[in-house]
Amino acid sequence: MDSSDDSIYDDPQRLFEAMAAGNPNLPVPVFLSFSEAKSAAQRYSKDIFSAQRDLVKILSHHEGTIIKRWLKKTTAQRQKVLTTAYPSIPLTHRPDFWALRKENPAQLRTGTQYRDHWLLPSLNREDLSKPQNLLLFLRSRARNPPGIFVNADANSVHIGHTARAVMPPYLSGYTMLLMGQNTQAAYGRMIAWEEDDEAFDMMSTGIGLQPGEGLQVLEIQQRKMQFLLQCAKGILQDLPLNEPDLPNSPAPAHVPLPVSSPDWPSLTQEIEEAPYRVQSALDIDCLRPLIGARRNEAEDFIWSLREDPSFFQQVVLEWSEHRQEKLLTARGKPHPVLHQNTFWERVLSNMLSNAYFDFMIWDLVLKEIDYFLHLKVEHAHQTSSSPELAESLAQALAHFEHLVDQFIKGSIGKWEVSMVASPPLRQHYVREPQDPTNTRIKVMSKGTSRKRDDHLLWLLEVFLQEDQLFLCGLENVCDELEREIRTDRASRERISPYIAKLISDLSLFGELKRQIGLATPGPRMSVVVEQKEKHTEFEKKTKLMGQIFNVLTKTDMKLAEVGIPQGKFNYPSDKRRTATTTRAMQKAEKNLDVFWTYVDDHCKEETGKSIHGMLNGILKDRQLHRTSDWVEQDPKPQHSSNHSELDAALSQFAAIEFQSRTESTIDTAISQAKEKQKSKTHGIPRTGSSAPELENESNACIEEDDKPTIFEVSKRGFKVFTTLFHTSTEEEPPGDLPWSEFLSAMALGHARSLSQQEFQRYQEAGARLARWYRKRCAALGVRGPHQIGLLANAVDVPNSPVG
Repeated sequence: MDSSDDSIYDDPQRLFEAMAAGNPNLPVPVFLSFSEAKSAAQRYSKDIFSAQRDLVKILSHHEGTIIKRWLKKTTAQRQKVLTTAYPSIPLTHRPDFWALRKENPAQLRTGTQYRDHWLLPSLNREDLSKPQNLLLFLRSRARNPPGIFVNADANSVHIGHTARAVMPPYLSGYTMLLMGQNTQAAYGRMIAWEEDDEAFDMMSTGIGLQPGEGLQVLEIQQRKMQFLLQCAKGILQDLPLNEPDLPNSPAPAHVPLPVSSPDWPSLTQEIEEAPYRVQSALDIDCLRPLIGARRNEAEDFIWSLREDPSFFQQVVLEWSEHRQEKLLTARGKPHPVLHQNTFWERVLSNMLSNAYFDFMIWDLVLKEIDYFLHLKVEHAHQTSSSPELAESLAQALAHFEHLVDQFIKGSIGKWEVSMVASPPLRQHYVREPQDPTNTRIKVMSKGTSRKRDDHLLWLLEVFLQEDQLFLCGLENVCDELEREIRTDRASRERISPYIAKLISDLSLFGELKRQIGLATPGPRMSVVVEQKEKHTEFEKKTKLMGQIFNVLTKTDMKLAEVGIPQGKFNYPSDKRRTATTTRAMQKAEKNLDVFWTYVDDHCKEETGKSIHGMLNGILKDRQLHRTSDWVEQDPKPQHSSNHSELDAALSQFAAIEFQSRTESTIDTAISQAKEKQKSKTHGIPRTGSSAPELENESNACIEEDDKPTIFEVSKRGFKVFTTLFHTSTEEEPPGDLPWSEFLSAMALGHARSLSQQEFQRYQEAGARLARWYRKRCAALGVRGPHQIGLLANAVDVPNSPVG
């Protein structure tokens, strides 16, 4: 090899050109000199810190005024302010996905027409015209050094990079420093690899950036700061902002967020506000309430399968409708095992294993988060003073990321089986004729399925293509999918509740991935933990899951004999309680008990323990509710036995709710009694007797559990309960209830304000109500909102008996 061949490796531009000659699709970046990169970095840094100083000055004097004026503006007025500050601002949420639909790869190679859509996806009119987002954006960027946002800003342009729409320039031999550089002079400075032995290592570990990527981050931050400054000036256009001695207008401690259910954490709100908040690395603790709620939901799901025959039947039928055996061939032929015992064996086996897998997965994720947060507290000083993670923290993060990646693969596996078979989407797919030598089912898309104008179907199929999912990013696809479902009614109707739940889980995993990604701007070049060690640790943590999977997926279980839902689980809990309906309910409960006894006996034969015995210490034991024998009622009008449990449970809630009101009620009654009491003209007047009698009577009403309790509810709560327990004597017909109204009526928000003793009483009453609730909920048609994408509000009351 001659000297001219050797020199090509010392010249990155020639090297890229040579590689592009062999692969025309390889993108060739724009090459910069050191002086060009240094000059651009200094210019961007000056603009960023200058705009930040102006914003700090404005907010220190007028933040309260800005908040007040912005919240009073209509959506159209807010959009006018945004358009004035940024005339070409994109209109929709996720403008990068919008641009991806508009431009094909060939157009992108010649140069995109929508550079800002790719580079600045968070600057869009739809999101920033909402009441809280711009206020959060102003405060976070003005009150914090720009280095805090480096990772978030670098990761925000992921789709633009993978689509080759906004490629960063290239400069070899230098590392740019941004994180931890809090002065204008230091922000964006570059270190030569030849002059500093640690310069390359800082780039490989994610502390520093390749200069081209750093310049792109600086451009993003400069554009955002200039935009925010113009927005602040537009809101305060009638005020003199340049006078130095203006009085301060103190701002509230927190920006008021006009959300429908502020007491309950929402993944939708968390993701919507993420680009505008302070996104520090390792902020996984904000997701803990959501993970905990999902874990509790999975636990309740298991117990509902064991307790409620109608719920069990509904779940089994739902699983059967999302099996690929339901697909027809191109000639319209059904699968040979459809409706046979073999089909139901597969349905029941997969339903059981997934029910317990979901619980164990989210329980393990929650434990890993708690361990990670414990390490984060131990290294709090180091993480706050240095952008580099402590070794133990970095290793824990690497193991946690591998754990999440493996669980994502499992969720994608369920998606591959069920999405194509979902009833609203089944028309787009056909099944190849079944090979009798194996059980693998091959599915093909019809010719009309991949049209670019069917945005929903394109998004759903991204999960089926590993390369496309990597290029777009799981969290980005889930975000765009949620927007599509939320804004388009036709798309919403094509998502079944089963698929909606899978999207919800993928969205939560995607947000975990995004939070992990905030630790480094892009993939690390250095290896913290070897891949073999990650696999070993993962197998150790999931050993129990593997044992349960092997037991529940054995082909000789013969679950179809006891579990096919062909009338044996009909549960008339929605009917008026009579001797006939009571016997029917008891029969369904007995059939359900037979099924679970059969499953537990099978597990004992294989492992020596039942499923719950294997999960001892993880899955809490509960007492199953069973229908009591029918007792003939007296002809006198009484509360029906079907409502006796509810009355008793609500009595305890009423006692807790109105114990604090009793004193004020008594005081009012005493004062009224004194006003009405006439002075006696004969005999000895009685003094002070009315109040004790009234107090004793009031306390007696609260303490006697065997008497029906009359209690007051708000007008809002009364509307909820009259809708739930509608009677034919009421003039207005029953209707649907918003989920937030149901939660409010169930007093979950009230439980947060109780003392420890009151909360314990609340839990005891809640346990009684929960038993009744699980019995009646399905019959009443009460359920949470379909967890379409990110729509589910998660409620996590500690040790709550109600899922």
